[in-house]
Amino acid sequence: MAGEFITIEWFCFWLSQVFLVEYRMMDSGMGWVSLGLLAGIILGTYDFLTKIALKEKGVLEVVFWCSLLGGLMWLPFFILPTSYKDALQAFHLSPQDLTVAQQMAVLPKSILMVATWVLSYYSVKFLPLSISAGVRASGPLWTALGAMLFLSEVLSWTQWLGLAVAMASYYLFSLIGKKEGISFGRNVWVLCMLAATLMSSANALYDKYILSTLHLDLAAVQAYSALQRGALALLLLPWIFREVEVSSLLRRNWAIPAIAFAYVLAEYIYLAAVRQDGAMISVISVLRRTNLVMVFLLSAIFFRELYIPQKVVAILGVLLGIALTVLH
Repeated sequence: MAGEFITIEWFCFWLSQVFLVEYRMMDSGMGWVSLGLLAGIILGTYDFLTKIALKEKGVLEVVFWCSLLGGLMWLPFFILPTSYKDALQAFHLSPQDLTVAQQMAVLPKSILMVATWVLSYYSVKFLPLSISAGVRASGPLWTALGAMLFLSEVLSWTQWLGLAVAMASYYLFSLIGKKEGISFGRNVWVLCMLAATLMSSANALYDKYILSTLHLDLAAVQAYSALQRGALALLLLPWIFREVEVSSLLRRNWAIPAIAFAYVLAEYIYLAAVRQDGAMISVISVLRRTNLVMVFLLSAIFFRELYIPQKVVAILGVLLGIALTVLH
């Protein structure tokens, strides 16, 4: 089992390397493409850790803890002394105060994210990780269509070709799924992931709107959304009260706080990419799907999933699609 090989020490080492790479990117002024790719790599590890956490815990309890811990991670940034806030401003880690109206503008994002987690976690719990991630990877198509319809983004012919290649690769994943006894049209967990994917695409478009059109502060959007998700998570308590256990979070169930931190970090890098001038949400959505590569590698090594050669072909198709989308 993966939990026997992956430890919290391994995660801390990986995290230190991510911080080093991310700092160099931000310090050197690297663009939204590089940040989008980095967010995808972190999300891949997040997906893998989610599978580990869900092997022992129920979906609603994992959603509860991830939402609550994510809010707690942002809470200290509201109470830091002014001198510290000024120093963190350059890294977009000093959230500005939002009016009640602005907080209400952030609320739909928070609701979408919690609903997405509930649906996607059920899928991750009951499907092979590479299959659930493969379904989730169809997100760029829906995001691209929404960006064209609502944000007036225009794709080049190479970007259209890249999306087509990526979608063909996703279809290959559905064929592989049939070999594993999974009907993409009738399996309830596949449908849950599809619904979560549509919600995630809607959330990506809304991120672009509140950052670029409403011009809300980057740190404030993340911080207030995290706090709102933590508050929404409390609504789950009546269903999970008897299962909630605090003492094991830093020992046997260490993957749960690791998930919360990985998502906060991935969201920070992703939104830093979205807010940059010229950033195209349709392209960033494709770049984030590099998480599929991480998911495949980790699940192949630690979960020993089936049909690895066929999945390699699908992965290569996804990579080609990403390359065509980025190199326009």
